[in-house]
Amino acid sequence: MPGNNPTNASLDVRNSSTNGDGWTNVNGSNGAPYSYKYTGGNVNDDGALTFSIGGGHAPATLTLVSDPRYSIQSVTFSGDSAQQLSVQGNAPRSRVINDSCTGPLDAQYKVTVLDQVANATVPCDPPIRNIP
Repeated sequence: MPGNNPTNASLDVRNSSTNGDGWTNVNGSNGAPYSYKYTGGNVNDDGALTFSIGGGHAPATLTLVSDPRYSIQSVTFSGDSAQQLSVQGNAPRSRVINDSCTGPLDAQYKVTVLDQVANATVPCDPPIRNIP
């Protein structure tokens, strides 16, 4: 079972569809095809995060490793009714996601990436779980 040690995840974004090898295809806010891939995390090297309930505060540093044209616009959460998740920082290419690990959690963090060249946003969202 993963511990609650500091964890790192990386996000790569491309302005085209990409098939296979863990890439997810999405449409940007401009309707154009994009793809993204998470690596790291503490589960399957896919950006997913799993922490132990009651194991203490669990920070995860997310870093955007793609072309400099991309920056992190926002990080939001869904499925976190107990508000265990929060985000710190406002650097263009990194954020820290904090999980208080006080109870069960099956949520997602959604990173909205801004393509500064096309002036479009790209949604990217892997899971976060807390397990007993």
